[in-house]
Amino acid sequence: MANELDDIRASTDCPVCGRELNVAYRTLRLGRTVECQGCGETIKLEDHTPIAAMQRLIDDASDDG
Repeated sequence: MANELDDIRASTDCPVCGRELNVAYRTLRLGRTVECQGCGETIKLEDHTPIAAMQRLIDDASDDG
């Protein structure tokens, strides 16, 4: 089921500069890092994205399917 959700985009804020980041669920699932386009900070989403937000994305996708 996880692969089916990989196209979903999650939004979170950069913990350094506050810029909104849009990240594919696949990036979250694989525990990858992203670079903020605002400040250049490398963000480890696993540490900076609330679990509740990720769970809501999964629930919303499950309701649509």
